[in-house]
Amino acid sequence: MPEPAGRSGNHATVRTLPGPAAPFEIAPNDATRHQLLAWQRDYGDLFAVPSDRGPAHWVVNDPALAQQILVRRAQGYTKGMGLDRVKILLGNGIMVSEGDFWARQRRMMQPAFRPRSLADFNAMIFEENRALAERWAQPAADGAPVEAEAGTSELTLVIVLKSIFGADYDRLVADGENPFALLTEEPERNLRFAARFHRLKKTVGDIIERRLADNGERAFDFLGHLLTARDRDDQPMSRAALIDEVMTLIVAGHETTASALAFAWYLIAAHPDVCATIQAEVDALDEATLRASGGNDRETLAYTDRVIAEVLRLYPPGWLLSRRALVDQPLGEHTIAAGTQVFISPYLLQRHAGYWHQPERFDPDRFTHTNEPGHRLAYMPFAAGPRHCVGEHLAATEMRLHLAILLRRFTPTWLGKGEPAIESAINLRPADGIYLQLTAR
Repeated sequence: MPEPAGRSGNHATVRTLPGPAAPFEIAPNDATRHQLLAWQRDYGDLFAVPSDRGPAHWVVNDPALAQQILVRRAQGYTKGMGLDRVKILLGNGIMVSEGDFWARQRRMMQPAFRPRSLADFNAMIFEENRALAERWAQPAADGAPVEAEAGTSELTLVIVLKSIFGADYDRLVADGENPFALLTEEPERNLRFAARFHRLKKTVGDIIERRLADNGERAFDFLGHLLTARDRDDQPMSRAALIDEVMTLIVAGHETTASALAFAWYLIAAHPDVCATIQAEVDALDEATLRASGGNDRETLAYTDRVIAEVLRLYPPGWLLSRRALVDQPLGEHTIAAGTQVFISPYLLQRHAGYWHQPERFDPDRFTHTNEPGHRLAYMPFAAGPRHCVGEHLAATEMRLHLAILLRRFTPTWLGKGEPAIESAINLRPADGIYLQLTAR
């Protein structure tokens, strides 16, 4: 029988919840991902894990309870533990800020991420992917392998920097070096990396000051939007807030999309029938139309979109969400105590056999079924509620155009054996790269 998890420290208890007896500190790492999978099998969809640091942590694998935490009672929770390293990197950006300040920043940033605003980036994203196709043409001709994760990481970094800085990107890399290349060159997110990344705030600050000094017309890039955004009192963002939000956009907009695309290459290459169906769909498109629209009209790349959705189901980059209860409040049939840390894993929810048919199977067509997922929040690769990912539409456009352009040119073969090793850090990503053999079409 499962062991009770023990008391929470006040009148609201977790005595009725199953869970392990020994303390375990839940964190964004491989040990936690493996342990959560095992505990879900042992204890079900709601359990408690003792902690040496305070009240037991609650783990929620029930999408209805996740909806209560993230959407319906979102005001009763704040961001939880596990973001210490992110805060060191990003300061008080939208990913980690809280309360009234977060709400103000979110309102000011939201217009820049509307589909109509993002349409300005379609041509740039198209051309960057076409340039990558040219770089991959030589190894394909030589019969040499291509490491897809490195390629998608470099690609998405350039795209996010050009989206933020626009014409200032050329000035940023004028000496032939990209100061933000450490994001692709250094896999470790340790204190040494944080110190190097933190120094780049001066680079961002210099660009902001130059923009303000120029006093020219508004630029239709993210920085231009942020510089002209005003709150309800007609006040702009402070310099510090501007810098933190730019640094946040660079990190969040680069690593998550790159990781998803790397896993997409593995899955597509390992499933030739899926690859052939995507290629038939993209071959029917006119390049000029694709360049202008980004494939964002719903039916143009319907199958490609289902493939992307299935990739994100199996390998959600943001695989572990945390919240902290602000007050004692109901959660399903239980009462959760103020201060309790709650963890929700999209990785687990999106592989839950109660809500998905053959959940470990790669099947893009499952998204045509009316009964999948079995609950709306059994699928949330971009989180949910007020704090869902602000860049969801841009990420979808990047992934859609990338696959459309590259699969028009190449057919990939997976050179690995079985599923690639996974690194479960802040973002889920391949641990050892994604090696492909590309065949020109």
